[in-house]
Amino acid sequence: MYLIIVGAGEIGEKLITLALRNKDDVVVIEKDKEKCTEISKKYDVVIVNADATEKETLMESGADNADALIATADDATNLLVISLAKSLGIPSLVSLVNNEENEPMFIEKGVNIVGNPAAITAEYLYNAVLRPMVKDFMTLGNKAEIFKIKIPINSKVVGKQVGGVKLPRGVNIIAIERNDEIVIPSEKSVFKEGDVVTLLARKDKIDKTMNVFFEK
Repeated sequence: MYLIIVGAGEIGEKLITLALRNKDDVVVIEKDKEKCTEISKKYDVVIVNADATEKETLMESGADNADALIATADDATNLLVISLAKSLGIPSLVSLVNNEENEPMFIEKGVNIVGNPAAITAEYLYNAVLRPMVKDFMTLGNKAEIFKIKIPINSKVVGKQVGGVKLPRGVNIIAIERNDEIVIPSEKSVFKEGDVVTLLARKDKIDKTMNVFFEK
């Protein structure tokens, strides 16, 4: 994949790492000259020290060959960049949106958006305190979550079939990770100690679901 990343801040740098790990061709656009120098010493990417809100900069960055562009700057910059990128025909556009009030403007342009990272981090931190047994989670709107839990040795579900465990209505088991393998469970699949179970649940059913797996 030919990927253009706008902004080489903390998020941009993490994106560079992920993209290179996936062996993508990466071009980074960054206005700060010192930051460009820093990135060039750490990563094997093409760096364009220029203003991404100018059409010439995107063209210089290979917009005509790009498969995707990710904008990680402030909202005003991101919106201008996305508008230009769309006019140049870049097929996949993704943008960070720092202020949720600005989200409709990005959505109107058909952009995949990612909300304020500080708010997302805060939600993860709070969830880690609220439900320490949860290994990972993702919210689906305001009404549901996908999350992972690891079954402890003393769980009452150990040795039971999936179909024999009564879960609250509005809760589904998506997958079971066991010994580096992914199991798509059937009614006859058996829970084992150490299984990492991925569930989809309505938010008002999560605590009841946790009780099913963690009550002794």
